[in-house]
Amino acid sequence: MNQYPQDYYYTLAEYQAAQWQGVLGTLMGVAVLVAMAAWAFSLVKKAIKGEEVKYPL
Repeated sequence: MNQYPQDYYYTLAEYQAAQWQGVLGTLMGVAVLVAMAAWAFSLVKKAIKGEEVKYPL
């Protein structure tokens, strides 16, 4: 047997679906990181100004 069974071969549509899932997952991860960084910097800015900073934990 010198070939994989047919089940191991993917169609172009399946590759594209996996690619878009990866792209969307990456974009969502970057968006979350940006939002968390903005929140963290706002807390640092408040602390530098001397205002009271309440942490969520």
